[in-house]
Amino acid sequence: MISRIADYSPVPWADLDDCRGGSEQRALKRAFKQRIRRLEEFVADSNRRVRGLLISLRMTLSGMNPDGTTIAGTTSFFVPSSVRIAMETNRSSHDKKFVPVALLCAALVLVVAAFGAACSSSSSGSNSSSTSLQGKVTGPSGVAVVGAMVYLVPTTSVSTQEITAAGVLARTTVGFDEPLEDAVAASGTTFTRAMTGADGSYVIPVVPDGKYFVYVEPAATDTEHLRGGSHCKQAADANALRATTRNITVSSSPSATATYATMSTCLGCHAEYATEKTLAHRLGFRVPGVSSPLQDTSEHPEIDEGLAFFLSAAAHTGGTPVYMFDFDASRGFDKFKASLTNPDPMATIGNVSAILWLWRDSTSLEYKITIDNVGNSSDPNDLTERVVKLTYGGAVRKQRYMIAWPGLNGLYPLLQYQETGDEDRFDRTRQVFRDYHLDFFWDQMGTPTVITDDVIKMPDITNNISRNCIGCHAAGYEQYTDGVTGEVLAHTLEDPNGEYDIDGNGFINDLNTGCENCHGPGSDHVAAAEARFIVSPEYLSPSRDNQLCGRCHNRQEGADPIGKDHPLSATGEWPLPGISRAEFLASHVKPTVNGPKASKFWPDFKHSKSHHQQYPDWVKSAHYRNDEQLMGCSDCHDMHGGTGFERALIADPHAPDSPLCMNCHGDEISSTAEHTMAVIGVAHGSAVAKCIDCHMNKTAKTGAGNFGALLSAPTGTSADSTETYFENDISSHVFDVPRKTNVGVEGVLPEKAMPVPYTQACAPCHDPSLIQHL
Repeated sequence: MISRIADYSPVPWADLDDCRGGSEQRALKRAFKQRIRRLEEFVADSNRRVRGLLISLRMTLSGMNPDGTTIAGTTSFFVPSSVRIAMETNRSSHDKKFVPVALLCAALVLVVAAFGAACSSSSSGSNSSSTSLQGKVTGPSGVAVVGAMVYLVPTTSVSTQEITAAGVLARTTVGFDEPLEDAVAASGTTFTRAMTGADGSYVIPVVPDGKYFVYVEPAATDTEHLRGGSHCKQAADANALRATTRNITVSSSPSATATYATMSTCLGCHAEYATEKTLAHRLGFRVPGVSSPLQDTSEHPEIDEGLAFFLSAAAHTGGTPVYMFDFDASRGFDKFKASLTNPDPMATIGNVSAILWLWRDSTSLEYKITIDNVGNSSDPNDLTERVVKLTYGGAVRKQRYMIAWPGLNGLYPLLQYQETGDEDRFDRTRQVFRDYHLDFFWDQMGTPTVITDDVIKMPDITNNISRNCIGCHAAGYEQYTDGVTGEVLAHTLEDPNGEYDIDGNGFINDLNTGCENCHGPGSDHVAAAEARFIVSPEYLSPSRDNQLCGRCHNRQEGADPIGKDHPLSATGEWPLPGISRAEFLASHVKPTVNGPKASKFWPDFKHSKSHHQQYPDWVKSAHYRNDEQLMGCSDCHDMHGGTGFERALIADPHAPDSPLCMNCHGDEISSTAEHTMAVIGVAHGSAVAKCIDCHMNKTAKTGAGNFGALLSAPTGTSADSTETYFENDISSHVFDVPRKTNVGVEGVLPEKAMPVPYTQACAPCHDPSLIQHL
């Protein structure tokens, strides 16, 4: 009978699947379809159950949950009087055991038609033509966007050609790495389109058969509005567009002369976003153990675990010793091994170069690191004592320490604490402390194999954090050269509620990601006192929305002469919010290094090995380019915070059948068990397997990570390299499922293998000894 209802419905049954509203409307659709599927059972059942069905249907149609609460964001449907009479007649016929099937079927046919019609229209407006689409294009404040082109971009024109890391480096992917912009650039003149008039209105007389993203490109002379629009990320079938009014909102943007207003000013009007203070983005740079008024550590009680090693003492010897030994010039930032245990207690091996004493001066209360040159006690700089002025991190797996150096005005990094580190691990990168550029302060006097002539030195001025790090954390970043020391330093926004006077001019600076990092400089917006002259990420095209995060989560080299991870242009300009990926690569990235170097990926050249490069993983994913929904970082992360879930996720990734995934995939996947049965032939329920276990395994590393599969009990010696697989701590954003046959795993020494689901989530239940015999 269900199929017969579908056959005779005025709106095709398939149109229900093309209804792409918000998450609440999708949930309503699923609930409605489930009720319809149970119709035959209810018809054959008692009058009590049928009566419950009708009540539930009637409340659903009026935008209500079965418990009587309103479904937020849903549409109320008009139900013809004949249908209402049929419902009421049945509801009052308590003495009848069965519902007249023909009457109920007729009612449900009209209900399906009503639901389909509601889903096909985005407003109450109508057209005289049954094939046309009309509406207005405005900015968020309602200002008409004149001369803009509204495109129906066919989903078939969105390229799904593979994006590879090698292709990014070679720049062979630039023609298809922005789903909508590239499609319009290649074929826009052939797309169905219409230009907006003086009031921002547009009319597309005929919507051809097909499926489309509705995308807006402002006029070339429009310097305020940005490409994209509120209907560009979700595909719509032609039937859902015809005879409808779709009003489109595009993002505004600051003018070229706008200046930064500071986060404190933003929160003066937008106090509801004070939740942003809890984000790890806000907690990057801090005065040791102190939170500024713009920082809230309540969601990260672990943030200062590393400072616990700085013991209160009157002298350095009362602190915690960290032994630095076995120098290896071939390594990157961690040329020394670091250990809390003396590897040469009898001084017979002679491999300990220095001890870093971590202590808190009981008089001044300053956090200090004293560098003790164990290998050369005659060093005139032995027992160099330096104050830790800033910490970096602690909310995401590690914390680093920035020290001041007499005679210099910049701050310089030294040592890394690792939250999940373990001294019993044989891997030098996975212990409690890890060397972080002791080599900046160490001179081997030309004899790397001899430590008895090594001396402590002033760091090279090119190694300070203002030059190399802070730009990706603080808004309003500008570099300058110190006229006295020659250091390249930086200004950031001056905010009395900030963290530290980084440029030494007597005013406190904000050193962390705030409102204007993503929304742009706010002076115009503040002056206008309306929803204008500020970037609204939700109205950007998908690629521009993603590029907000991609500016820093990419690990490219900048186009400026320094060429570090900062994406500065050749003239030292920072990329503003709303920039396209094409412009970013053309102006802000070194031409020969358009993304992370090959060494930053695993051998498959697909999955990231290093941290802060989620973006180059993301652009390879099907989430970024597909024919349904072009997603962005904000679809899973709320960068205003306040969600209550880790990493500002909008739902709990560890929850059974997590809504984080099911909000979108629930239409085709009812449960984890159903999905795993379909793909591997075994029903692993959510108590056994979660979506992220397979699709977001932790390939990249920022801290110490954790043990993965163990082929035997670890001993803490080099022999563990053949027995120990590791799990890292940054989730892959490719969203594929790398197999144990991956080139980074098959035949690779366990210690050096790329983490994959089989060596992580699967290993606790499946015999890990099989992993080494692929």
